Amino acid sequence: MIAWKQCAFSYDDLLIMDDFSFSLSESGTTVFLGPSGCGKTTMLNLAAGLLKVHSGRVINSDENLSYLFQKPRLLPWKSVLENICFALPQGMSKGEKLSKCQSLIRMVGLEGFEDYQPSKLSGGMEQRTSIARAFVTERPLLLMDEPFKGLDLKLKMPLIDLLKELIQTRNTTAVLVTHDVREAILMGDRIVFLDGPPLEVIEDIEGLFPLDERNTASKKFYDMEKRLYSLIFK
Repeated sequence: MIAWKQCAFSYDDLLIMDDFSFSLSESGTTVFLGPSGCGKTTMLNLAAGLLKVHSGRVINSDENLSYLFQKPRLLPWKSVLENICFALPQGMSKGEKLSKCQSLIRMVGLEGFEDYQPSKLSGGMEQRTSIARAFVTERPLLLMDEPFKGLDLKLKMPLIDLLKELIQTRNTTAVLVTHDVREAILMGDRIVFLDGPPLEVIEDIEGLFPLDERNTASKKFYDMEKRLYSLIFK
């Protein structure tokens, strides 16, 4: 479980949180949806321990987490294989590391690119490497800060499908921050619409229709899209 309890946080004179409280359970994918600058990423970074609240408390019952950033943040002097292996503990044997990394490389569709450095990869391939690195450690919690930002639709959709599959098959609890309504519907088991600053929860939507029925051309998808856009332009 992650909980923000009566949190206050600001950047200089900009108040981001003021007595803010919210909690997440340990299941499925929760999406924080809201306009740019409302405080979504700050909320995520507080949960990850990258920032500290000025008052209040952030409780994370499982600090053993992975983080997918907006940009891949790969080590430029290391290959795809080396970047993924770098996330594994030093005490693990070389053979076990290779086995784990090669398994993830196959899953994310990067076979044949193991020895490529990031400068030789497309944006989509760099993010696939980051996804493999996030999952190779088999951590139970995954935080994602707009990991599809800047990618065109042709690159984005396969990555969304890949992440959904990995989250489901590995029983991972995931939190996604985005301002993209379609990403939210395609990924989320729960969608929390936020506004701010200061940060506030406008609507908390649970019990969405099954992930495998989320065809962007379906009426259910259209109705949910319409509902979320009505919150944005309210």
